[in-house]
Amino acid sequence: MASEIVEESETTIGARMNQSPWKIRKILIEPDVALDRMFKFTKTEADHIFCNMGSDMVDKAKEGEDVRVKMVELDTQTEHELSFRKVRNGCVFGFKLGCITHFVVRRRLKVGDEVGIFVDQTCTKFYFSVLSRGNLAN
Repeated sequence: MASEIVEESETTIGARMNQSPWKIRKILIEPDVALDRMFKFTKTEADHIFCNMGSDMVDKAKEGEDVRVKMVELDTQTEHELSFRKVRNGCVFGFKLGCITHFVVRRRLKVGDEVGIFVDQTCTKFYFSVLSRGNLAN
């Protein structure tokens, strides 16, 4: 029964994503792909994420604690656990744990590539896809 629920949820998400554009579209810049940095979000992007998280998770993130979230990579149909958190100083939020390994290195992401992220409010699961490659010569 649990697998049926997962399959139904995945199908529903896929259909919903085909009907609407990605809520977060990001053309990668140097800090996004640097191996020692966080994958950061703008205030608007972070606000969208907060609207789709439970209040307890939002409070933890705003207090500077790591919030573990699941990210489904639609291109490879793999699921990864990441840490969503606040940068030490300021009000900038992003992914830290696993983001570089799971996405930047493995998918060979480069400056200029465009990625999309969608958050499913029903289960606070993130969905990720490479939407376009910026420069195939890199």
